Amino acid sequence: MTSEMIEERPLDRHLIVRNVAIYGPASALVVLLLFLAAGALFTGRLGAILPTIVLTIVVFAVVYELVAALRDLRAEPVTVEGTTGRIWKKSKFMFFGRQDYLLVDRKVFEIGRVAATELEAGQRVSIRHWPHTMRVITLERIREEQPRRRRRPASLPHPCR
Repeated sequence: MTSEMIEERPLDRHLIVRNVAIYGPASALVVLLLFLAAGALFTGRLGAILPTIVLTIVVFAVVYELVAALRDLRAEPVTVEGTTGRIWKKSKFMFFGRQDYLLVDRKVFEIGRVAATELEAGQRVSIRHWPHTMRVITLERIREEQPRRRRRPASLPHPCR
């Protein structure tokens, strides 16, 4: 088997630390706002229902990302080898930009544009990634070498015919 590097990102934990630095204060702020909205709701202000619902959804999303980044700080990268199931594009927050996604063994990875154009569904890949944030470090296409067949000589006509 041979492998072909499709995408490579730095192995350092800098990106994980950056996520913790971003999502940590954001989580604290959003949780504080949720407590304020919930407190207003429990004191009888019914106008706080909508902010409480919206902030609850935002809190789950932001805290989930923070916990995943914190768990990756203590983890080591892992490697997944499998067959690509699906490759698709999706809009980012409020339709600003697009992101490419790759499904391998029921795990979804964010990949770059070049990798998305290079890969096709059904190909074997090896992905080294952080286990909780699923941030790709390396993405390789695995090609299985076909055994070379010996060529048989062309059959010659029988001399007696």
